[in-house]
Amino acid sequence: MEAVNNPLLTSLLIREWHEKAQINKPTAMDTTLRYSGAHGCERQMSYYAFGFEPTEPVDAAGAWVMGVGTVVHELVQEAIGRKFPNAEFEVASKAGEYVSGSCDAFIPAEDFGYEWTGGNVLFELKTMGTYSFDSQVGIDRMRGKWKDKGGEGPKAGAVAQAGMNALGIEQARGIRIDTLILGSITFEAISKQKAKTLLLNNDILRVSAEFHIPREEWEPLALAELARLHGVGDAIKNGYLAPRLAIGDDGRQIGLDPFGRNWQCDYCSFRSACVNDGDGMVWVNDSSLQQLKDNPALVYEAADITEARNGR
Repeated sequence: MEAVNNPLLTSLLIREWHEKAQINKPTAMDTTLRYSGAHGCERQMSYYAFGFEPTEPVDAAGAWVMGVGTVVHELVQEAIGRKFPNAEFEVASKAGEYVSGSCDAFIPAEDFGYEWTGGNVLFELKTMGTYSFDSQVGIDRMRGKWKDKGGEGPKAGAVAQAGMNALGIEQARGIRIDTLILGSITFEAISKQKAKTLLLNNDILRVSAEFHIPREEWEPLALAELARLHGVGDAIKNGYLAPRLAIGDDGRQIGLDPFGRNWQCDYCSFRSACVNDGDGMVWVNDSSLQQLKDNPALVYEAADITEARNGR
């Protein structure tokens, strides 16, 4: 028995979420950039900031993954609210001139009780697939053992994003946030057999992980990213698309290549436009997307990535 190529019922929710995913949401406080862009590509941020339509919109599979993540976020927030009565959710803030966003939860220190010494807490949750989760916690799932080098912990970009959130709330409220709690939930549980081999006795840890990050670790990352994003904001303010630069997993600046050598480009919604517009700083009026915006009658010709790669 084979599955049909055109589902009638199973795909309905996926299609709805796919349609909703095509709408670009505004930033939390009408800024040029958003916290969630932390360590991301400066060129991609520029395209979004100028209001261009993606040349490679999110597909149905991507919309499904994001939609499931949103549902999990909302349910986790509800659970936090039942446990911590003074918790606040989706707290919007602005850090610097160009960047804003909202956190998953802000929980004041008093809600944790007298034994808690971590001060006020900002919480961010990430849902993820098996590979990312296993890398964070240090599990070799195929072999059923712990990795020799241990877990990598949360991505530095996730820490920077949460940290910028914290700095923005501090600035707005005149408070101090000492601890970031970053949660990770995976879609596929570690099997009972492998959990037993790993001596993983807490069932919750088969699907989730939590990291408590003190201020001395998160603040430098947040400040460095705010400085980088300020430069991106300046470029956009002056009418330029920023270059194809991002921050790698090792915390160093990397140049991105839209010809398929970087995963960020494989999933980018503006990959063809980036190929057409070229590298470096680009005056926005010279962008192929701006020309299309100025002349709606034109038909956009997406770049052939394979052809462009072979012609380099």
